[in-house]
Amino acid sequence: MLSIYLLRHAETEYNAHNQFIGGRSNHLALSNKGREEAKEIGKRWRDSSVQFDKIFCSIANRAQETLETILSQSNITDNPVVYSTEIQELSQGDWEGKPRSDIYTVEQLAEINANQWLFKPPNGESQKEVEERMLAFLSSEILEKYTEGNFLIVGHGVAFKCLLRNILGISSQMAYKLMIENVSLTKLRYDDTSGWHIDYINRIYSL
Repeated sequence: MLSIYLLRHAETEYNAHNQFIGGRSNHLALSNKGREEAKEIGKRWRDSSVQFDKIFCSIANRAQETLETILSQSNITDNPVVYSTEIQELSQGDWEGKPRSDIYTVEQLAEINANQWLFKPPNGESQKEVEERMLAFLSSEILEKYTEGNFLIVGHGVAFKCLLRNILGISSQMAYKLMIENVSLTKLRYDDTSGWHIDYINRIYSL
């Protein structure tokens, strides 16, 4: 049985104030609260019996900073971390960094909600495309290489929701309503016989 843990990065200023469209925004650093959140995870995981056979991390600064802080406080793996572009957040293209109030007008929200699954911001990507690359990453990096072990993926809320949409077999509208908070953990299990199992979604701090 494979155990796959999805950890969303800690808080950034964009998360705290929700004024600007984030998307990938790979330059964003953690807020002071976010740094404390990541430290707390590391301290709580220090005495955990779980050891990760491999850790994968988004290349976004906020994901890397979250993971590096956790590793500085704990010993959850002896293996090198794999940093990947394939587990980045959904790209909001030309909208990234712009005030949400300027972009999300009544008319624009109506267009988005009319076909949320396939909608693309200018020069961005759709939820469908994010789901496809997240599934491809899981398959190529974990499912096709291993039959057992513990794996940690440090990434992003919307990207995780798109992945869970497929695994849970739910609509994109329902997937978007899933709570995936900063520093929350989702645990999946997989084997070739019975497929996917969901142990929990949006758990804070504990493995």
